[in-house]
Amino acid sequence: MARSLTDTLDRLAASGKLDKFSSDRGLNEGSGQQIDLSSIEADPDQPRRVFDEDKLHSLSESIAAQGVLQPITVQPQNADGKHLIIMGERRWRAAQLAGLTRIPAIVREATAELRSIQLTENVQRADLTTMEIAQAVNQMRKEGKKRPEIAKAMGWSESAVSRYAGIAKMPDELQALARSNAPILALSDLNSLWKKDERTVREFLAGTSKADISRVTVAALRSAIEKGQGAHSTDACDQRDQPVSRPTTPSRSSNEIVPDSEPAATLSQTSPVAILCRHGGDIGRILTDRMASSNKALLVSFDDGARIEEIALSEINLLEVIDA
Repeated sequence: MARSLTDTLDRLAASGKLDKFSSDRGLNEGSGQQIDLSSIEADPDQPRRVFDEDKLHSLSESIAAQGVLQPITVQPQNADGKHLIIMGERRWRAAQLAGLTRIPAIVREATAELRSIQLTENVQRADLTTMEIAQAVNQMRKEGKKRPEIAKAMGWSESAVSRYAGIAKMPDELQALARSNAPILALSDLNSLWKKDERTVREFLAGTSKADISRVTVAALRSAIEKGQGAHSTDACDQRDQPVSRPTTPSRSSNEIVPDSEPAATLSQTSPVAILCRHGGDIGRILTDRMASSNKALLVSFDDGARIEEIALSEINLLEVIDA
């Protein structure tokens, strides 16, 4: 995700599309014009939905001491006499907390190019939740951006774009995890398992804290389902103690967005692999085919199987995935 916003601005400048942004509107481009905070509203399509209160208060203290150093960018007034924020909602919120009544702002028409910059800038910030990024990706798609275009703008693979776009079609329980910032790859894996064995996935979610949802715990769940440990078919729920034979690859609905390639997401569906980890000074191999007694622990084999221990997730450092 490390493509710089500067690259986008450079491309627009080279094409001349930034010329109209620099036209004389009677504004000082360095400081903008002072606009009443009360006449500014947040953009309802802004990808960011959650703002860290501690960071906002820290920014407000800085603004109270030094003022707003960088103008926000807003659209011209609408029929209600309000400017909608294009970029700078955090500064606007922090300025309110600091007790300001006005803020420097540059007025811009919300063109497609500027809108793209807004979305790209927001998604590239590390503090957006998984759901907020997914909503931004889907907003880009609604505005006509194709998957390759989004991938190029964000510096992602096309399969990463597909994963985020696919959240909108996931079950409510998985969307709730996305709002809680569960990792996108873990959600993608869970979505595949949901189609294969919904009941077991529900039990996994009920017994696992949101903080413990990861690719490691989901890989252990996949292994259990494939080996028939705790698997439940939808038409034979009363046979929960009977191993259930299931296809190796989960069936997919015709309208599901499928990533171009997802080798790491199917650890036990293709060639055997081993997950190496470190515990203390020892390096071991996580036993993905066996469940620990708790969803907060994993079984780890040390010394080529001579010693097997149940280790808490918080005490494991993952190293790499290799061919078994």
